[in-house]
Amino acid sequence: MLREVLAQIAEKESHSANPSPSVVTIGTFDGVHRGHQHLLGEVARHARASGARAIALSFNPRPTEVLRPDMPSFYLCSIEERVERLRAAGADAVAVIPFTRDVARTSALEFVSLLVETLRMRELVGGPDLALGRGREGTPDVLRAFGARLGFTVTIVPGLEIDGEAVHTSDIQRLLLAGDIERAAIRLGRPYQVEGQIVHGEGRGRTIGIPTANVAVGEKIILPRDGIYAVHFLYNGQRWPGAASLGYRPTFDGTTRLLEVHILDFHGDLYGKTCRVEFVRWLRPELRFTGIDALIEQIAQDIREVRYVLGIRESPCSLA
Repeated sequence: MLREVLAQIAEKESHSANPSPSVVTIGTFDGVHRGHQHLLGEVARHARASGARAIALSFNPRPTEVLRPDMPSFYLCSIEERVERLRAAGADAVAVIPFTRDVARTSALEFVSLLVETLRMRELVGGPDLALGRGREGTPDVLRAFGARLGFTVTIVPGLEIDGEAVHTSDIQRLLLAGDIERAAIRLGRPYQVEGQIVHGEGRGRTIGIPTANVAVGEKIILPRDGIYAVHFLYNGQRWPGAASLGYRPTFDGTTRLLEVHILDFHGDLYGKTCRVEFVRWLRPELRFTGIDALIEQIAQDIREVRYVLGIRESPCSLA
């Protein structure tokens, strides 16, 4: 399996009988956050300096999902978005390696030998936690010894720190689950987004004059803390401000977790369309209201606050 995947990218990227050598980095790269972008920037810089291709190899699913199936595993973006963002960060080519128990059993020597054979790897670049092969046996020192035999070098790029802390996918997930959208965005290098299809709901929003788009997000994509959010709704190359509700709708005794977006100043039919929701700020937790009038009044207040947060027309005094 591993050989086939690497051979496919080698064939795809080869434009001659003697293709360019490569500078390679390997990881899961979930979310392609600023730490990953920093690493990819170094990979691209080293590749340009030596006339090589910059290649990113991304494991999917992440290794722990296969090796520890009892542990829940969620992602910051889809594999399609991951590939797109890895290319934008500097990779000339991206290969997705299906991580299986067979791949997990591959020795570090066999792994790097395949990279040299199929991709003409001349340099392997990784972060401080680089480890390849069975049982993570391929530490930087071990890999350097292999490189001396096989003709490649190993470069370790220091991890990117923000506010004195290294940037990790797991930390970004924790910030999202805490509703700390702004700090998560700083580490991602962009506001957190989720993608999904607009599906039919129960229509309650429309009956009270506040229609919502029900966004069905992939079950493996992490959703932030339940509550009310200021968001941007992205569809067909355009963006609209929105007020989003994420959770179980306690006023209606909901049992299913839903992401619903009231799109401000938008009119149109979106059912079946794919969109993205960009989270800007967590505003408040979900609340249970004693009646529909109280709910409508609070939603109106939320919309005023969303307009203020997103910088559209409302003033602070309207939030009182």
